[in-house]
Amino acid sequence: MTAGSERDYTLAEEGKRYRKKKKVRINYIKAARAMVLLILVLTIVLSYLPVALGRGMSYDRSLLRPYGEVGSKSPKIKAKAAIMYSTDLDIPVYEKNADQKMEPYSITKILTAYLALENLDPDMIVTASKNACRELEDGMELELEPGEESRALDLIYATIMMSANDGAIALGEAVSGSEKEFIKLMNETIKKWGCENTNFVNTNGWQHKNHYTTARDMAIITKHCFENEKLREIALTKKYTMPATNKSGKLKMENALLKATNNLEGLTFGKTGSWSESQCTITLGFKESGLSAIIVLLGDTAKGRAEDPPKLIKVAHDLTPGFIVTDSDKNVCNTWVKHGVKSKVSLDVKGLRYAYPKSQKASGVKVKTEMDILEAPVRKGEKVGKLYIYANQEQVGEGYLYAGEDVETGWLPSYLYITNRTTAIVGTIMVLIMLLGVILQKIKKR
Repeated sequence: MTAGSERDYTLAEEGKRYRKKKKVRINYIKAARAMVLLILVLTIVLSYLPVALGRGMSYDRSLLRPYGEVGSKSPKIKAKAAIMYSTDLDIPVYEKNADQKMEPYSITKILTAYLALENLDPDMIVTASKNACRELEDGMELELEPGEESRALDLIYATIMMSANDGAIALGEAVSGSEKEFIKLMNETIKKWGCENTNFVNTNGWQHKNHYTTARDMAIITKHCFENEKLREIALTKKYTMPATNKSGKLKMENALLKATNNLEGLTFGKTGSWSESQCTITLGFKESGLSAIIVLLGDTAKGRAEDPPKLIKVAHDLTPGFIVTDSDKNVCNTWVKHGVKSKVSLDVKGLRYAYPKSQKASGVKVKTEMDILEAPVRKGEKVGKLYIYANQEQVGEGYLYAGEDVETGWLPSYLYITNRTTAIVGTIMVLIMLLGVILQKIKKR
């Protein structure tokens, strides 16, 4: 190898070493800045992106579980015959001598009022006949006089609210022309509804050996009659004043059902009946936490008629097959909070929410949540959203969501849903990285 070629070779080797050294030089301060910037971007993206994709959170299907069983935890009631009929499932969930024929007394009048509402103009003037005005010993009456003229609607109010016997007869005659023909219509109607163990011989439930029903049949009759919206309204009217007629002055009346049930919470409709304090009946509907049902009591006492319905309602959820939506009413889900020390707040519901799908399949139950856009401060117990329960695409219940904890206002980064804790941790890490970069850079210079 010549001297010139040796020199060229040496220069080439030195050039390689120089380039190699230049390649591995690191500016630690710049590297630290890049690392800090990357951490900052990742923190913002990971904090804000979930919020951008959706604020509200739905219940997980795992929160649904079977609940209730027909016949479980059956209460002891005083009525000789009874039934609790789930209108959600269209099946009876509690029975006691439900097919025993017994006297219905004045709960008969719900069918009379229903047929009057279905067949008469509410403003039609009904003229009382001599038959309608016949005296019935110890029964509730308007004390109509022959030839007295009343609106059909006023007679319906009197028949349901104060159980007026003469009002029921007058309505029957107005519908069919005679009481006999109307009774025929009553029996034809209930037979179409499938009531095979019921027979009516009068319009008002006056005691008669051939006037009878069963708890099961009366539940069916109640279900059909109170499909009439106006009848439901009348059944829960607290007070009503019947206008003056051509023979009588104004008459103020109060609701006997509400009085007999002590204004039972959740009551949706109903009617009482009685012959004496020891011979009472009642039929009623109620709704409680997403459950709807009908209760019929026959052969009860006045005291039992007031005490038995709450007993049945209390165990209604245990007796009705369905699905419970939440295992607990605390911390059932959570939602986002802007500008808070925390980015999420736990949510509670007040009371358990139930759904009763007719399919009896959990897959038929869905829970949707509707969340408000929250910004700190948030106070515990504050109403922050709503939930809707659907069974087979039909809404069966709803309720409100409440903040389960306080969330105070956070630092500036909390506007991007970065919590104070995250800000403190990430900030500390970034400062340490920058310090490390400065230290390494000084060491390198030495």
